[in-house]
Amino acid sequence: MTALSKAVCIFSVILIMTGCKKNEMPIPEIQNAKASASPHTKRFSGEVANTWVRLLTDISRTNPLPPPPSIRLFVYSELALYEAVVPGMPSYQSAYRLLTGKTIDIEKKKDYYWPAAANAAVARAASRILKNYNANPNLTSINALEKKFQDEFSSLTSAENLERSILFGRMVGDIIYEWSTTDGTLTSSGTLAPCPPYVPLGGPGNWVPTPPNFSAAAGACQGKLRTFTPGIAVATRPAPPPAYSTDPSSPFYAMIKDVVDKTAARTPNDAVLCQSWRDIVGTNYNTPAHVLNITTRILEKEGMTLEEVAVIYAKQGMATFDAITSAFDGKFYYSLLRPITYIRGAMGNNTWNPLYTTIIHPSYPATMPGASAAGFQILENVLGKNYAFKDSSLSNLYGIRNYSSFEGIVTDVGKTRLLSGHNFQPAIDAGRLQGIAVAELTEALPLKKE
Repeated sequence: MTALSKAVCIFSVILIMTGCKKNEMPIPEIQNAKASASPHTKRFSGEVANTWVRLLTDISRTNPLPPPPSIRLFVYSELALYEAVVPGMPSYQSAYRLLTGKTIDIEKKKDYYWPAAANAAVARAASRILKNYNANPNLTSINALEKKFQDEFSSLTSAENLERSILFGRMVGDIIYEWSTTDGTLTSSGTLAPCPPYVPLGGPGNWVPTPPNFSAAAGACQGKLRTFTPGIAVATRPAPPPAYSTDPSSPFYAMIKDVVDKTAARTPNDAVLCQSWRDIVGTNYNTPAHVLNITTRILEKEGMTLEEVAVIYAKQGMATFDAITSAFDGKFYYSLLRPITYIRGAMGNNTWNPLYTTIIHPSYPATMPGASAAGFQILENVLGKNYAFKDSSLSNLYGIRNYSSFEGIVTDVGKTRLLSGHNFQPAIDAGRLQGIAVAELTEALPLKKE
C-alpha cells in the first residue's frame, strides 16, 4: 500500500467518526448592541470575511499572480482572519500556536468587536503579502474596503472597543505576515528567493521543454516550501506513473492515445469548460481563486456565521496550499513528460497541439485537480457528499454549471486537463487522490478543542 493509499484510508476513518453535518442551529447576528463584554464570534454574520475573500479573489484575477502566489495570498490572509477572531471562539484554538508553538497575546478581560478585528487583520496581512510580488502594489481597493467596514462598525460598538479591536487585528496581521516570510518564498532580506534553473534529467519519459516556446520549467522550488502539515508532500506522494514505453500495447502508450482520442472528440461545450478553468490573467480566476469564489458564494447562501466561515476558510486555505506544494514535490520527483512531447516524438504526429499552450512543468501528478479536490473536500466535510450548488463564476463568459456534488466539479476540473490535451488520466487521478489525502490531513489538525 502506497503512502497515499494509507493516508486516504486513515483519514476516511477519521471522516466517518467525526461526521460532516453543518451546525444547523440558527444564531442571530449582533448589529447594534454595545456590549460590555466580548460576545462570541459566532454571534456575528460572516459578511466581513466573505467580502474580503471576494476582494482577494478579484485581486488575484486582475493582477499577474499565478496559482502559487495566489494561494499564498489567500491562506495567510485567511489565517490572519481566523487568528483575529479565534479568541471569541471557546471551542477552537489558535492555529498559529498549534503550528508554531508561539502565542498571540490579547487582553482577555477587555471587550473586542470581532468583525473589526477581522477587517483590520486581513487588510494588514494582504497588503504586506502583495508587496512580496510588487514593491508598489495598487492597494486602493484594500484600503477602501477596510475603511468602509470601519465606518460601518463605528455605529455598532464604542469608539474605545473599535480602536482596541483594530489595533489587535493589525497586530495579528503583522504576526501572520512575519510567519509567512519564513515559508521559503522569500530571502532573509525579504525579496523573492531565487529558484535555480531546473536541469531536465534527460532520458526517455522525462520532462523536456515543450513547444512552441520551449520555456524552462517553472515551479521547481514550489515543492520545497514549508507546508502547514509537516511532511505532507512525502506522506501523500502518489505511486509512480506507468512505466515509459513506446510499445503500442503498453499502458503508457494507451495513456497517451487516450489524450489523442479525447482531444479529437472534444466538443464546443468541452472547450468552454476547459477555458473556464484555464489560468488567464486579467480574465479568469485561476484554480485556487475559482474554488474560493465558489466557496464564498456557498457560505453566503448558507448564511454561515463569522466563526463558521473563519474555520472553513482557514482549513481550505491550508489544504489548498499544501496540495499545490505537494503536487509540485511529486512533479519534480517523477519529472514525467507532457503529452505533446510523446505525441510529436514517439507517435510522430508533428502537427498535434493542445487546446492552448502547454503548461511549463512536469505532468505527474496534476496540480489543479489536486488543489480543487483539497479545497472542495473541506466543503464536503461540512456540507455532505450530495450538496447541490452552482458555478456561476464569470457566467457572462462561460455560463452557469449546476452540480449535485463536490465530486462532480472536481471531476470537471480533471476533465479540463485531459480534454485540453495537457495531461493524462493517471496524472489527473493521482492529483485528485493526493488532494483528498491532503485535505484529510489538514482536517486532522486539532483546531477544535477536544
